[in-house]
Amino acid sequence: MTVRSTPSAIAACRRSSCQRRERKGAIVLLAAVLMSVLLGVLALSIDVGYILTAETELQRSVDAGALAGAGLLGSGPASVTAAAGQYVALNPAGGAAIASADVEVQLGAWNELTRSFLADAEGATAVRVSAVQKNRPLFFGRVFGRHQFEVSAEAIATYRPRDIMVVLDFSASMNDDSELKSIPQLGRAAVESNLLEIYRELGSPRFGVMQWQGVYLSSTDARVLRQQLGLEGVPYPYPSGSWDDYFRYVQTSSSVSSAGYNKRYGYLTLVNYWLERQPMYSQTPDLWQVSAQPVTAVKDAVSLFLAYLSQAEADDRVGLVVYTSADGAARLESSLTTDFGQIEQITRQRQAGHYDPYTNIGAGMQVARTELQRQGRPGALKMIVLMTDGIANRPVSTSVARQLVQDEARRAAEQRFPIISISLGAAADQALMQGVADTTAGVHFNIPGGQSVAAYEADLKDVFRRIADDRPLKLVK
Repeated sequence: MTVRSTPSAIAACRRSSCQRRERKGAIVLLAAVLMSVLLGVLALSIDVGYILTAETELQRSVDAGALAGAGLLGSGPASVTAAAGQYVALNPAGGAAIASADVEVQLGAWNELTRSFLADAEGATAVRVSAVQKNRPLFFGRVFGRHQFEVSAEAIATYRPRDIMVVLDFSASMNDDSELKSIPQLGRAAVESNLLEIYRELGSPRFGVMQWQGVYLSSTDARVLRQQLGLEGVPYPYPSGSWDDYFRYVQTSSSVSSAGYNKRYGYLTLVNYWLERQPMYSQTPDLWQVSAQPVTAVKDAVSLFLAYLSQAEADDRVGLVVYTSADGAARLESSLTTDFGQIEQITRQRQAGHYDPYTNIGAGMQVARTELQRQGRPGALKMIVLMTDGIANRPVSTSVARQLVQDEARRAAEQRFPIISISLGAAADQALMQGVADTTAGVHFNIPGGQSVAAYEADLKDVFRRIADDRPLKLVK
C-alpha cells in the first residue's frame, strides 16, 4: 500500500521546522543579552565590593590611629598627633597607603550625653582622627561612565573614666622598717639614722637629762631610774604609755636587746618604744607626721599616683579605705571624689596602726566593693587597688581572715571589679594577694622585703605610676 503526502501535510512540516529554527535564534539572542547583564552585574559587584572593603579598611585605620593617640593624651599634642598618624600609616586601605596630608588629628573632649566632640587641645581627654582617600580608580566603573571613587572615615577615642578605690594597710607593722628589729635586714646605720630623723621630726623633745644614744643603768627600780634620768615630776608626753612602761620595755624587749640597747635609756629607745608599743593615733598622736617606714613610702607613692591622675584630667575619681578601724573592720575614709587633694591629706594624716594594730584585709575589700556598687558611675571602669605588708589576721584568726579575703575576691569578680594587689615586704602573704588578682582578672605586684627605704619607695612609686598610666581606652565613634 502506498502512502502519499498531501500538500497540506508538507506545509505543516515546513512550518514546524521554521518555528524550531526561530526559537533557536531567540534563545541565542536572549542568552547574549543575559550574559551582558550578568557581566555588568559582576563588574558592578566587584567595584562595590572593592569600595566597601576600602571603607572598612579606612575605618580600621582611623580606629587604630585614634586609640594610639588617646593612649598618649598625657604626653602632649605633638606626641598624640605623631602616634595617631603613625598608626594610620601602618594600616593601608584598599591596598594603598593613606597619605599624611589626607589625615586630620584633633584633640578635644567627648560629651557622652550629647554624643558630640568639642575640639580643644587644652586638657584634652579625647582624640578625633579622620582620613579620606580620593580619586581611587574603579575596575569596571568606567563602562558605566564612572572612573573613580572617594571614601572617608572618622573615629573618636577617649579615656574611659575610672572609679578607683584605694585600700591601704595601716596596721602597726607599717612601722617595722624604722624599728630596731629591722637592723639584720636593713643595717644598723639605716635604722638608727631613720630613728634620729623621726626624733627630730617630733621636735627633738627634751625630757630630764636623757641623751640620744642613752646611758646604761643596771637598776630595774622605776623610782631609781626616774631619779637618775631626771624624770621625777616630768609628765609622760602622750595619752598612752608611761615612763615606767618604757623602762620595762627597754629591760625586756628582745628587739632592743638584740640591737645592743638592753637597759640603755635615751631618745633612741624611746622613739623605738613609741613605734613598736604605742603606734596608734590614740596612743601617740604625733606619729603621723614622721617618716616611719614603710608607711611613709606608701604615702609618697599615693601622692605620686594622685598627681598622675590629676595631670591626665581624665575624669577619674578616687576613694580611700584603710584597715583596720577601731571596731576591727575597715574604714571608708573618703567616698569616690575628684578632690585628690583631700585623698592625699587624709592619707598623710594616718599613721601605722592608726586605729588598730591588726590586719583585716577582707574588711577593706568589702568596704571598697560596697562603695563601688553604690557610688560607681555607669560606664566607668570600676577597680580596686589593694596594698598590704602583712598577713590577714582579723576579724578572728588567720584562717578565717584569709577565707574572708578569698570570698571578697569572688564577690568583686562577680561585679567585674578588677583588683590590683600589691604585696609589700617579705612578711606579706604573696600567695593570697596573687590569688586575689587572679580571681578578679587583675594584676599582682610584689615588692620584696629586705630593701633600703629608697628602694621600697622607688618600687612603690613605679607600681602606682604604672597603675595611673594604664589608661582604659574606648572608641566612642
